[in-house]
Parts: sequence; structure tokens; C-alpha cells
Amino acid sequence: MTDSLKNSIDKKIINNISDNTELNTNHNQLGYYLAGLIEGDGSIIVPYTIRNKNGKLLYPKIKITFVGKDAPLANKLKNVLKNGTIESPKNKDYVNLLIQDTKTLYVLTKLINGKMRTPKIEALHRLVDWFNNRSDFENLPKLNIDKSSLGSNAWLSGFLEADGNFYNGFTLNSDNIVDSVKSYMRVSQRKTYHKESNTNEYTDSYLFVMETITDFLSVSNVREISRVKPNYTEQAYEVKTNKKESSQILINYLEKFPLFSSKYLDFLVWVEIQALSKSELTGKSNKSQIMKNSNLLIELKNSMNSKRTKFNWDHLNNFYKY
Repeated sequence: MTDSLKNSIDKKIINNISDNTELNTNHNQLGYYLAGLIEGDGSIIVPYTIRNKNGKLLYPKIKITFVGKDAPLANKLKNVLKNGTIESPKNKDYVNLLIQDTKTLYVLTKLINGKMRTPKIEALHRLVDWFNNRSDFENLPKLNIDKSSLGSNAWLSGFLEADGNFYNGFTLNSDNIVDSVKSYMRVSQRKTYHKESNTNEYTDSYLFVMETITDFLSVSNVREISRVKPNYTEQAYEVKTNKKESSQILINYLEKFPLFSSKYLDFLVWVEIQALSKSELTGKSNKSQIMKNSNLLIELKNSMNSKRTKFNWDHLNNFYKY
């Protein structure tokens, strides 16, 4: 990435920190963000018995998984919650944030209660039951699925941290000038929750929440896809911003409720690419300018996602406070 481009993106980070400082002191938004993050890449683990077979007391925990490069965000969350353990499995490119201290876990449960949108609410309700069965904690209500507008809170930004990514692709003609561009955000989630419900209280399908995202982003439909995992293939749903209107809705949303992982940096680059119109790349500008814009597009694409080598974490200075 050239120094001028890096400075441009760094400036956007600083400006966004300034613009959103007041908004992000609202701990209510922290709860929405964490609910989306946990529903995407978290596990709520609640023991079914008080003790294991050896008589050891069992306690619940919440685990949130981050790709290795997002360890700074995991540490930021640990600091905001004032507790937690960062687990770095050997020879693995990911880290886990474990919340096991019961007082911190109770605070986190209160934060996300009433803000969840997926079948994973079943696990949250088991956690609420676990606390309500203890005399040393004030009882919590088991609040239902949140059906508020996606545009009104930070849930979607947390969910995109886990399961979304920004894509840019293009083809070059014989003069190494871009002649077509594809630029979109896609978010996917497995089709069904791992635990089947024996009652009508919960659904095990993620279709409803994916359709909610589709409607919010003005996307035509939810696609069915297969996600290849290390040891199996998972059936999933995917939503893709395949038109300019959808991308602009997303940009407007993420400017209000920002990302905080390294995807925030990818988002800024993606927005730069969105700003390069087709005419600026393929013909209505002079040839020199078209070549310049094509080179910029290539440089931008090579500075994001798996090709990113430099990270600026100043945007974490604006993380939600509790």
C-alpha cells in the first residue's frame, strides 16, 4: 500500500473515531454488538449437571472465537468486561476469549439478554436458568427474540464481525486495464442450530434471521450454499449485497454502528473501491486516468483480507464502553 493511500485510510479511521465518540459510550449498544458477535462466532456453554462424575462443580462459560489477526479486539473486549482469559491454541490461527468468572458472566448475560435474534437464544435461556437457580444472583427474565429494526442498533455489526466479509474482484483486458469489477459484502450462516428443540418455544432454523438481513439490505433473496470445513461440508444460507443500493445501505449502517475487528480496515478499502465508478475505470475518462484508476484498484484489492500485512488499531479507541 502506498504511503498516500495508507494516510488516506488512517485519516478515515481518525475521523470516524471523532464522529462516533459520543455514540459509542452507550453500553446498550455494547450489548447489541456482543449479542451479534456471540451469535455468529460464540458458544454459550451451560452444564446440564451441577457436578461431573468425579464430583467437581461445573460452571458455565461463554467462548468467543477470533481469527489470530484480531487478537487486539479480543483483548479489548477482555479489558471492557474487566475479566476473561485469552486462549491461544498451539499451531492454530485463532484465539478464544473465555468468560468464566460468574460475576462477569452474569454481567454479560444481562447485556445480551433481549438482544439475540437467532436459535442460539436457547443456550442463553439455559444460562439464565442456571443463574436463576442460584441464590447469590438476582433473578433474570428470559427475554424473547429481538425483532427491532436492524438499522436501530449494533447487532448486525457484531454478526458481520463473525460471519461477513468484503469481496472485490475484477478482470483485466490485454492492456492491463480493468474491464469489469465485482464488489460486494457477503454474510453466511449455517442452516440449522446444532441442538434440536423438543418444544415449540424455539426454532432451529437460521432462515428467519437471514431473511431479516436480506430485507434490511434490500437484497433480492437468501441463497443456499455449501461451506467446506476442515472435516465436513456444512449447508448454509448466504446474503450478498449484489447491487449498489444494497452496498450503500450497508455503508450508511456501518458508518453509524462500526466494525472493530480488522474487517473495519477492509471495509474502508471496500468503500474506496465502491467509489470508483465504472466510467472511471472503463472508458469515459482519458486513458491515462483509466490506467491510474486501474492501478489504484489493484493496489486496494491487494491491501485487504488475507493480503493485508499492516494493521492500524486506532479505531479500538472508540470501542463501546460499559
